[in-house]
Amino acid sequence: METPNDLTSDIPTRIERRRKALTVAELASLIGISDSKLYEFIKQGHLPSYRIGGAVRLDPASIAKWLRSNRA
Repeated sequence: METPNDLTSDIPTRIERRRKALTVAELASLIGISDSKLYEFIKQGHLPSYRIGGAVRLDPASIAKWLRSNRA
């Protein structure tokens, strides 16, 4: 659950504060893109991810770092 302070933070900081791995759907919702676009980034090797069984998971710290380094 997000606290009021989370709502005033930038997206990478909000993601970084999460304690568990993100699903593709969670990250897509947070950054405002489709699941399929996120899977495309993963498949192309542009986005750090790992698999647990058949499920793709994303490390919050790695994703926050990736977002900061890929700002437009």
